[in-house]
Amino acid sequence: MQKKLILLAAFVAALIGCASSPAPVAKNPQRVMIVVFDQMRPEYAERFGMKNVLDLQKSGVNFTNGYLGHLASETVVSHNVMVSGLFPKNMGWVDEAYRDTHNLLGKGVNVMWETAGWGVQEFGAVISKAGYPKLADYLHQAKPGAKFIVVGQKGYAVDSVAAPSGDIAVRFSGRQRDVSKDKGCDNLDGQWRYPAGVNVPAYLTEPKCGRFYINSDSGNDYATKAKSPSWMYPLDGDRFVPGRNPQHLGGDVWVADAAMAMMEKEHWSGMLVTLGSIDKAGHMWGAHTDEGTAAGSPDEQTRVPYAVKLADEQFGRMLQKLRDLGQFNETLIVITADHGATFARQFYGVDSAGASETNWYYGKAINTEDYNKPSPALKPLIDTGIVQFSYQSTMIEVWLKENSEQQKRVAAKVMRTLPGVAATYWREGDRFQLDASPGRDTAASFGAAEHAWWKKNGQALVDTMAADNGADVIALLADDVGYGVYGDHGGAKESDQRIPMVVWSSNIKPAKPDYAFRTVDILPTVLKAMGIKQNKPADGRAWNVEFR
Repeated sequence: MQKKLILLAAFVAALIGCASSPAPVAKNPQRVMIVVFDQMRPEYAERFGMKNVLDLQKSGVNFTNGYLGHLASETVVSHNVMVSGLFPKNMGWVDEAYRDTHNLLGKGVNVMWETAGWGVQEFGAVISKAGYPKLADYLHQAKPGAKFIVVGQKGYAVDSVAAPSGDIAVRFSGRQRDVSKDKGCDNLDGQWRYPAGVNVPAYLTEPKCGRFYINSDSGNDYATKAKSPSWMYPLDGDRFVPGRNPQHLGGDVWVADAAMAMMEKEHWSGMLVTLGSIDKAGHMWGAHTDEGTAAGSPDEQTRVPYAVKLADEQFGRMLQKLRDLGQFNETLIVITADHGATFARQFYGVDSAGASETNWYYGKAINTEDYNKPSPALKPLIDTGIVQFSYQSTMIEVWLKENSEQQKRVAAKVMRTLPGVAATYWREGDRFQLDASPGRDTAASFGAAEHAWWKKNGQALVDTMAADNGADVIALLADDVGYGVYGDHGGAKESDQRIPMVVWSSNIKPAKPDYAFRTVDILPTVLKAMGIKQNKPADGRAWNVEFR
């Protein structure tokens, strides 16, 4: 009898203990927020005092040897790499231009497309054809009923991430020219934009001409049309700067405000927030070489130092919103960039007003008027008559009218002679062949450190874009060389490939591993950290992040 009483007392005590003990906190994060600082170089965090980024670097896993790990290193490519874990050659498109070799988009076989002009429909078509899952798909399976949300200024960045299975995609509309009181927005001082995308919540679009409607008048350029080099790629109102209207702030403030509204009102499991203002400022003013201007100057908001600090402030506001909502401690946060940046000390484009588009793109195959004004430096290549389309920034990439091996070799031979070229390759199936014919001294062109990086990583990088929809011939450029604008997308050089890469959660063990973490590793690592099974292989690998 005494034994029974003792056992009963122990059982009752155990029940009382269970009832009074707090519910166990889930070890794995329950949601993920990826924050993309477009064109951010790793040194910006220290150089510009990005307090919020630095705090998470110190208390999270900061992959100090992180780098992009693929080409082309551009916004329209890299955002989808993050959420697919695939190299560009396996995800459906590899660059700013796309050759439709199978008439997938219905305009004809081998018709050229500009991917920056695509929306969810086009991105969705090529992704569905390639047949791979993305972060949204994994989260839908693991967290039924919860939404995957994408928000940012740029349509092609947002739409490429959302397609085909994202739940909400919010970005700016095209420029609206009706400024009448009846049909337009007469309270925005000119032409305007509004929240557009996929399943845009009504609380962002209503009332019409409300907070999330912003000025986008081409005449409102903040002095960026007045001088070189910003005049090549000037502003059009408040799409990439906050502006001066406190009721209708644009730029990264607009993105953060929209993200925070959706954090509060939606049941979400994943969110990618892409902040585009550093990129715009970098393109205009020379990336990391821009020292900015004095406070109150007409172009202050347009400069890199201002854009970097503002982006960090918006990041901090989003973190505080997570805290206020009680979501902070259960959210995995990833900090990264979609590409690096370089400054063209040797510039071979045309430095004139509005020249960025025609510097970047050549080819009547896409645009018969605007893309028919190539830089004089490209004349030997254009004169061959074999070019269907070309794209040039910190690489030169060429699609040929007839992509036979003979024509590829002809193009490579000519491209070796173009100014600033350090190495040329022509595509041979699913890899690129280094054009080893006598010519330029590659070691001297790159410089010692970059030559060592190229020898170790160059072939792997160029092979990530070896697909029949991509370029037939590419030329890597030497140090500090550019053809598009003075501050341009990162290429294959180490200084261009390095980007910030941080993974954080409230119970993660801080670390600074020296792993060569790449963008393709983001998806597998996020899934592993959240305890979600990856059911299809990817090009990236899951790096370990330890929890307390």
